[in-house]
Amino acid sequence: MRRSSHQKASAEPRPARVWLLAASTALVGGAAYAQPGVTPQAQERSVTIGAAQPPSNAPQRLNPTGRTITLTVPAKDGTFYLGDIVVIIDANDKVTFGSERLLDLLSNIIDPKILETMRGSMAGKGTLSPEDLAGSGLKATYNPQTLELALEIPSGMRAARSLQVSSLDRAKFGDFEKPAGFAAYLNVRSSIDYVERGADKGLGNPTFFTDAAVRTGGIVLESQQIWQPGSNGADFQRQGTRLVYDDAKDVLRFTAGDLQSVGRGFQTAPDIAGLSVFRSYSVLAPQTIARPRGDRSFALGRRSQVEVYINGQLVRRIQLDPGNYNLRDFPFTQGANDVRLSITDDTGRTEVLRFNIFFDQSQLAKGLSEFGFYAGVKSPLEISGPHYTGQWEVTGFYRRGVTDNLTLGANFQADDKTLLGGIEAVVGTSFGTFAGNVAASHIDGFGSGYAATVTYQRLIQRQGGNSDSINLFVQTRSRNFGAAGTTLPDNPFVYEIGGGYSHAFSDYLYAGADLHYSKGRGVNADYQNYRATLGWRITPTISMSTDLLYESGPSGHDVAALLSLTARIGTRSSVRADYDTRNQNARLSYQTLHGDGVGSYNLSADIERTRVDSGFNATANYIANRAELGINQFNSFSGTFGSAVDERTSLRAATSIAYADGAVSVGRPIYDAFAIITPYKTLKGASVTVDPTPYGYQAETGGLGSAIEPNMASYNERTITVDAPTAPAGVDLGKGSFRVFPPYRAGYRLQVGSEYYVTAIGRMVGDDGQPLVLISGKAVELAHPNHEPIVVFTNRDGRFGLSGLRPGKWRIDMLTDPQSSYVVEIPAETTGVIRLGDVRPANGQ
Repeated sequence: MRRSSHQKASAEPRPARVWLLAASTALVGGAAYAQPGVTPQAQERSVTIGAAQPPSNAPQRLNPTGRTITLTVPAKDGTFYLGDIVVIIDANDKVTFGSERLLDLLSNIIDPKILETMRGSMAGKGTLSPEDLAGSGLKATYNPQTLELALEIPSGMRAARSLQVSSLDRAKFGDFEKPAGFAAYLNVRSSIDYVERGADKGLGNPTFFTDAAVRTGGIVLESQQIWQPGSNGADFQRQGTRLVYDDAKDVLRFTAGDLQSVGRGFQTAPDIAGLSVFRSYSVLAPQTIARPRGDRSFALGRRSQVEVYINGQLVRRIQLDPGNYNLRDFPFTQGANDVRLSITDDTGRTEVLRFNIFFDQSQLAKGLSEFGFYAGVKSPLEISGPHYTGQWEVTGFYRRGVTDNLTLGANFQADDKTLLGGIEAVVGTSFGTFAGNVAASHIDGFGSGYAATVTYQRLIQRQGGNSDSINLFVQTRSRNFGAAGTTLPDNPFVYEIGGGYSHAFSDYLYAGADLHYSKGRGVNADYQNYRATLGWRITPTISMSTDLLYESGPSGHDVAALLSLTARIGTRSSVRADYDTRNQNARLSYQTLHGDGVGSYNLSADIERTRVDSGFNATANYIANRAELGINQFNSFSGTFGSAVDERTSLRAATSIAYADGAVSVGRPIYDAFAIITPYKTLKGASVTVDPTPYGYQAETGGLGSAIEPNMASYNERTITVDAPTAPAGVDLGKGSFRVFPPYRAGYRLQVGSEYYVTAIGRMVGDDGQPLVLISGKAVELAHPNHEPIVVFTNRDGRFGLSGLRPGKWRIDMLTDPQSSYVVEIPAETTGVIRLGDVRPANGQ
């Protein structure tokens, strides 16, 4: 990609430059970060979506150019990046995209039967109307602010998720840049608190969380540590260290060291140091601050702020110390089918855990298998790091798709005191999905026990895009049942039964109801929870939801209501008001996002009042080129904003340093894979921007001469675009974009610009001195004959132009009859353009 003297775009822009030009002329308003990509192949059919109707007081055209434009944009399922897709927007704001690409992106998200139904309904149709697409239960919306295609997939379509190896087939994606042979990075997250009022007044001790990874020869060494100088306990805590090797072909992960076990069914996820082998078609990176431990339990490694969401509503915000927790420890979660925890630790790292009895009922396609086997010694995390006890422990599971409609599995756990074994099954039928788990255990001193769970889910599609969803479950545990690590069995309920039903009347109105009943064991009281929900989108920007609750438990009976009103302000801000009658809890929240990439910031604030206390919480985060910065203000008051009980200000900063094949750079924290972008010397110090859009960029080489792209997920296709707006005229930027498919913790060194930056112009003549008119040929570098040849054409006067040369000798073979050859030499100090004048045949040279 060569920059002309007219800049900012070349006369014949490459795909990445076309994307930028089209986006800059066609899109209006602020844009969040998008991942531009490449044009997928063989998109013969297309799906049509009518342009979203904006509010009448804020009209916005998707395409004000008056001509059809083509963009390559990311398709997203919520915040999850599925891949790139080509979107075509005509002069009337009609949006179309390839149906085959859409189905390809959805192939690992929705049920295979539903996918085949959609494929059949699309057969033979050039385009589909919005009504046709909505009838499948799927909604797609093109967002001109975020430059992405947002997919809304009903939960019922995910109930029996089909996982297939095809998503990991490299041949499917094409050619990619090669990762560095040796790569490493170190993340440092730091925080410090100033307590204005409360315990430990004054400036607190700083906290530093570091995580590092080194990758060489396909093997990754990774480790996490926390350093808190001046603390009352140990200053330094090592949280885990391990070696990881991925066999991408067979979808296997081998680990040695501090293992991160995964549990299924009634298993726990014990802390083990040893060896493991694991297969999952959606492997998660272990960048965790908290992790599920099975059976609705989780562990915290740091003091954290935990926000508890039940059925999508925030019901509590609490501070928790490090330790193991069970959702039964929080009375307000009992009876909830869908619990989500948003956890932010004291260094600013955030993670979301979801506990849903239906969440993991996934199916495997016929012949596919998933498994995990972990063996070693117990290694609970203590104040200075893992404690290696010498006591053996093993755990594992195996699942296999027997048919496309039946998945079976088995699991086991054992240590010196406990033995557990279980089986599971997921059955997909035309009238719903059934799943079951059965387990038996034996604990020394308590004897044997059993547990079982059965669930049912169904999504009923109706005409016009409306749908009903049904889910039911029943669970039972005997008194003495327990998994690995259980010292005293605690099963307060003989059985639990529950279910839910929801119905969407239209795009603006939905309703639902669910129930949960738990039969207490012994002195434990019965528990009942019944809920009715009504949601109403009053206007395109204002929505309301109401929950009516009835609860009966140890503390008696209670009837309550939860009310929520949300209003969007523009495209990037919103205000929300909530009221919960159970504790007279009222909350008013505001959040906003400004900018895209480097220089962007977000603000959030809320005030809250309950029957006994009140509080104020505000957070601001800023994205810099080489760091993430944040500040949080927390205030707690007695009564209704009476005397202050706790007031503290927290400052946070996070950065990274990375290395890849000789290149070093500093940037924002790296979450998995990364790329270091370096400019070639021909750019003469011009800064390179990474993933630019018309509204911002993700990184810049700047004064350090390099930049880090830190947000790359392993085993996910990604296209990284680059630009150098201030580069000298005529400088070749090279490809302008890089396609990567990074392995786990991989690093890339991507060079922008090259030594092939010379343009030669002249006139070709034959032996007779006459010009070669309208003849094509190719130029080959004699010193590097394997370098890609450059195509050359002559005009009616025999004149030609050759771009992408470097100093040295080049042979030009022209397709005359017979073929004629020319040799030109580019002097060593040549920059920019060289005029060759008349060029004559080489006469055998």
